[in-house]
Amino acid sequence: MKLSADVFDLKAVINPSFSFAGVAGGSIGMMLSALYGNSQLNMYVALLLIIVVAFDWLGAIGAALKDGSYSSEYGIRGVVRTTIILTLPLVGRLIDAITGTPIVIADVPISGFYLFISSGLIYHSWMSMTANFARAGFEKWIPNKMLQAVASEIEAKITRSEGRKEAINGNQVELPSLTPATPTAPVETPENPLINSDLQKNKHDN
Repeated sequence: MKLSADVFDLKAVINPSFSFAGVAGGSIGMMLSALYGNSQLNMYVALLLIIVVAFDWLGAIGAALKDGSYSSEYGIRGVVRTTIILTLPLVGRLIDAITGTPIVIADVPISGFYLFISSGLIYHSWMSMTANFARAGFEKWIPNKMLQAVASEIEAKITRSEGRKEAINGNQVELPSLTPATPTAPVETPENPLINSDLQKNKHDN
């Protein structure tokens, strides 16, 4: 067997971009495998969930920036929501491990609770993603049937957006000016000679 020098090209191995991509890809793969299981089906489902949730998050930020309802509190709540969504499938995987639910069909391990929870989250995130992109101004790229399917979701998001805008506007309290007020001199009213003569005449009559 003749070994080619291209196989052991050290330049490709020590290339920073190649090394970073390899380390990052390997770390993400190990993390997903540890969290969601070694099953290839589980990995695909987890990857699909992460992609849909990421696009849903981007669409939500775009829609909030467009209608002026974005705030730091809204961003923090989005991060918390995303963390919860990505954590819930782990509950299903633990239930499968405890109850022995994973079964093998055609050499493919099937995790019942994990797939059930993940499928529901993917469906919900997909509907939310579609509504967010429609609110962000991409409705012309979305089929009409899909827009009709998420019409109630869009209305609910618009209602929540209006509430956030009212809260943002309500927190903008006008602060008093720090510039000291200019003192004003007292205004002296000129005396009216007619009034003074009448007063003096009334005194003499009394």
